[in-house]
Amino acid sequence: MRPPAALSGADAIGPPSARGPIVPPEFLARFDVRPAVLVVPDPEGPGRARAVAGALQGRRAAMGPTVALHEGARSLRWACEALDLMRRGVLPDTELLRCQDHLATLLLLRDEALVDAMAERRLRPLEQVRPPQRERLAETLLSWLNSGHNASEVAVRLAVHPQTVRYRMRQLDELFGGQLHDPTAQFEMQLALRALQLRNGVSR
Repeated sequence: MRPPAALSGADAIGPPSARGPIVPPEFLARFDVRPAVLVVPDPEGPGRARAVAGALQGRRAAMGPTVALHEGARSLRWACEALDLMRRGVLPDTELLRCQDHLATLLLLRDEALVDAMAERRLRPLEQVRPPQRERLAETLLSWLNSGHNASEVAVRLAVHPQTVRYRMRQLDELFGGQLHDPTAQFEMQLALRALQLRNGVSR
């Protein structure tokens, strides 16, 4: 059997068609459980997209990554997690959400308590400023980390003057001190900021 992928949540959003699902014989399907489950062999193979659409009949679903047959439960778990993030508006609302297109998001939000713990540890200095300023500084810090510390590129990304970026970076330097130049701290700040952005529905 070719490597399969698991689909979760075929019944999750929207009613099924009156005709019922059309499931090819090589698919494994359970529509009597919640969420419904499909196991699709060789999901990228010829005609598979049309066959999956026929089985879903307009329902929303998430497709886990293609895995070895004995790891099907792992693919299903990731599909369930992706479906939950879609319901929450973190991942796009689409008929078939493919986990392989959102692996970084799934990884970052795999354990949100850890995200909160890392944010508490690394981003606590931002609590010293008022919320509007905190949001601007957090956005600037993440762009600075993402751009390799290039103030001009940050200015382009945020549509502000480079001098504004430099002013904000001086503020951040005062708040964070040596942490701002420590590679481990930078990496954890970047992870925490990006995860918080995703959770808050910010795509930048």
